[in-house]
Amino acid sequence: MAGTDPQKQLFALLRDFAAENSQGERRIVGLKKRIQELWSEFELANAELEDAKCLKENMEQEIKGYEVELAMNEASIQMLEARVSLIHEEISVAGSGLEALKNEEGALRDDFIYKMFVLNADIRKFQEKMVCALAKDNLIESSINNGKDLRDAEDAEVSKRALENQIAELVSETNIEEQECQAELNARNQLSSELEEKIASLGEELQKRCLCPSCGLDNAEALGGILQASDGSY
Repeated sequence: MAGTDPQKQLFALLRDFAAENSQGERRIVGLKKRIQELWSEFELANAELEDAKCLKENMEQEIKGYEVELAMNEASIQMLEARVSLIHEEISVAGSGLEALKNEEGALRDDFIYKMFVLNADIRKFQEKMVCALAKDNLIESSINNGKDLRDAEDAEVSKRALENQIAELVSETNIEEQECQAELNARNQLSSELEEKIASLGEELQKRCLCPSCGLDNAEALGGILQASDGSY
């Protein structure tokens, strides 16, 4: 019995060793499998990291592009604001010139009408003198027929010719005055038309400048607010 105990112990030790060895092998297999799983996860995470790095680089490049585009847009907006301000000033100057021209045209028209009234009054006076001269001439002719002095007839003829010359001179001056007034009115109308065309052209250019080349948005109202704010700051 005593001799069999060591054998049993040895068999027990061998069984335990075999069991532990088998368990160790299973653990090794499990660890290898876990290592493979972790390695696969590592490779996947590494690929995702590379994708994230590429995405970050692409986003940084896009941001730089947006920054450059934003800077260009800001410069373009500043140039547009300066151009719009210049056009606004030109329109204001042209409008003031047009208003002054209209006032001058009205004053010229009033002066022309006044001169026409004066000329008409002078013409009426000469017509009255002419009627008197004709009546006097008829009286003198009647006197001549009655055998009176011939000198009175000659004086009447001289007076008649003088009146005719004065009337002719007055008519000539009237025609010259009318031509000068008409020429000045034509020049004023031409200048007024040119100013109106310039204002219309500046308005069209201003409207075109206010259109965004990228989106086609009309920024006239926004730029008008900017101009009003800039005018109020002075």
